[in-house]
Amino acid sequence: MCDPRHHHPQRPVQHPLVVVGYEPGDEHAVLEALAQARLRRGALTVVAAAPLPDGLLLRCRTALGGLDVRLPPEGADLTEALLDLAERERAALLVVGLARRGVDDLLGGRARLVVLDAPCPVLSVPEPGGAGRPAPAEAVTMGA
Repeated sequence: MCDPRHHHPQRPVQHPLVVVGYEPGDEHAVLEALAQARLRRGALTVVAAAPLPDGLLLRCRTALGGLDVRLPPEGADLTEALLDLAERERAALLVVGLARRGVDDLLGGRARLVVLDAPCPVLSVPEPGGAGRPAPAEAVTMGA
């Protein structure tokens, strides 16, 4: 029998949180974040600097049974908002998209800052290859 003096109320079960940043062109990162959230049986939060395309929004909501979309706070840029949310909500994974700018630019400006300051592992997702472009390397995860 349980001794009521030693009974601790049950904490609600928290699912791992995957956080992703979105700007136009980052659809590939959102789709990878969705896959990671499903793999972890977790939740997905999108920090969106612009409205998500309707099809992408519907796909995420349908796959997870819900979706948390947030705007960066006024005056904050997307990088600051991503890092703040990941730390405050104790994210399990932060996902960023990589744009194809040049061979010497392994990580774009935002991705570089996120990787350096993230409180959790970061998954960087390259843009998919287009016509005449080679397919990107596999996504790279960097731990915190």
